[in-house]
Amino acid sequence: MSNNNDNNTGGFDRFRDRHPILVNSGLMVLALVALGYIALLFIDVFTSHGQQVQVPDVRNLPLEKAIDILEDAGLRWEISDSTTFYENYKPGTVIDQDPKAKSYIKKIRIIYLNVNAMHAPIIALPKLVDMPGRQGLATLKAMGYKHVTVDSIPSEMEGLILQVTVDGHNVAPGTPVSVNSKIKITVGDGSIVDLNPEQIIDPALMDSIDEANYQDAQKNYEEEMKAAQARAEQERKSQASSEEKKDKDRDKEKKKESDKGKKN
Repeated sequence: MSNNNDNNTGGFDRFRDRHPILVNSGLMVLALVALGYIALLFIDVFTSHGQQVQVPDVRNLPLEKAIDILEDAGLRWEISDSTTFYENYKPGTVIDQDPKAKSYIKKIRIIYLNVNAMHAPIIALPKLVDMPGRQGLATLKAMGYKHVTVDSIPSEMEGLILQVTVDGHNVAPGTPVSVNSKIKITVGDGSIVDLNPEQIIDPALMDSIDEANYQDAQKNYEEEMKAAQARAEQERKSQASSEEKKDKDRDKEKKKESDKGKKN
């Protein structure tokens, strides 16, 4: 038996000496196959290969209940937006989710939730008295106030705002006011005759002034909305980066514990 083993070993050595390139190539192929198999095992372990779950539908649910459902399913979640307020949703309600409900994902994926703001935005009321009525109305609409009405009272000057009330109360300019508050602007109707010609305003000129002021107010509002969206996106990216760093730290800790266990 020993002679046969020696003959086999000697035969392999002679073959290797005669064909070193062929033998080395074969050994490299075997090594690559082994490394590929190990890599597949690594991917299966660290990417939860084959472990897919169906995403539950948490839309139109309170945030607390949506979180309970997602965590019971073993899924991670993150709020992508909670700054916008929609009147047709209750405060704190999940409006949308990504990935979509009933889709299949791996458990390592994060479910991003778009949540209705807990309160309607509060904005400082601008100075409106003595401003043309149409300009004041356009300004409030551009800033996001949703419930604005206009009435009129007798006055010498026509079309100028004389009074502003919020939910039936006089409010000073600069006061924080919810965009869902009921705002009424009172405009003079010009029915009190004043023969002073210096106070007569050309209606065509007033229309051009109102249009220019409306465009300026609309432009300022759009710039404010873009800035708010950019801040929300930056906050979401920051939260995602923080979550990714935490995951990497946990993976490092698990690897350290695994290496320590192997040494013991």
